[in-house]
Amino acid sequence: MPGPLMPDLGGFFARYAERYMAGHAEAVADLCEVPFLAVRSGTAFHLPDRQAVVGHLAHNMAGYRSAGAASADIVAIDVQEQGTEAVLATVHWHVRAADGTVLRDFRTSYQLLVADPWRILSYVNHDQVTHEGS
Repeated sequence: MPGPLMPDLGGFFARYAERYMAGHAEAVADLCEVPFLAVRSGTAFHLPDRQAVVGHLAHNMAGYRSAGAASADIVAIDVQEQGTEAVLATVHWHVRAADGTVLRDFRTSYQLLVADPWRILSYVNHDQVTHEGS
């Protein structure tokens, strides 16, 4: 959706990526509502409180670090309004190694509450994940 939401969401997701790739689970959790719903590989994770959200994020961040991930770049953001109080944003990500190699090319959809700042209510990782050179 073109319009005033896109620059705000671009900046929001850039901050999200910076905090995520730096391993700051608490800082990323600050961007989330609780309870929180995460869907990864077809499995729903119902996270009832902040401690559960932080633990979920920290676990996933550790996986990225162990795979050699150094940065996450936003390729594109597709935004669908959900009335005046929420949006569904699908972010196309490239996760890169320190040498710039794309380790993961994937999309995640986030449901966000229109607030100042934005708040993530849930996310769904899309099942299709590609690896460069595969």
